[in-house]
Amino acid sequence: MSKRSFWETSILVLALVWSANASAFANDRREVTLRYDVVLRGTSLQAGDYTISWQSHSGTATVTVSKKKAVLATAEGKLVERGKKSDRNAIVIDTNTDGTNTIREIRPAGSSQAIVFYE
Repeated sequence: MSKRSFWETSILVLALVWSANASAFANDRREVTLRYDVVLRGTSLQAGDYTISWQSHSGTATVTVSKKKAVLATAEGKLVERGKKSDRNAIVIDTNTDGTNTIREIRPAGSSQAIVFYE
C-alpha cells in the first residue's frame, strides 16, 4: 500500500468514526417546548424552550435540562422499551391534585425507548 493510499484510507476511517459518534450524540439531545410549568424530580421548570440531553447507562439515563447553556435540572430515569418508535418528541406529564404538573416520562422522536421518572 502506498503512503498516499494509507493516509487517504486513514482519513476516510476517521471521518466515518467521527460522523457515527456525532450522530449518536445528536440522538441523545432534543430541543423541546414545555407548554406548562412542570416539576422534574423536585425542580420546577417554567413553560418555555429547553434542551434536554441524556446519557444512557445500564438501563438508566441521567437527564439534563438546560436553557441557553445553563443547566437547570438533572434527574435519573429508567429506560423503558415502548415497542413503537415515537414520531415526535413527547413529554408525558401528570397533573397532581394540587394543580402542579410532574414530568412522568420523555419519549424522544425516532426512539422506541422512553425515559421514565415515575411509573
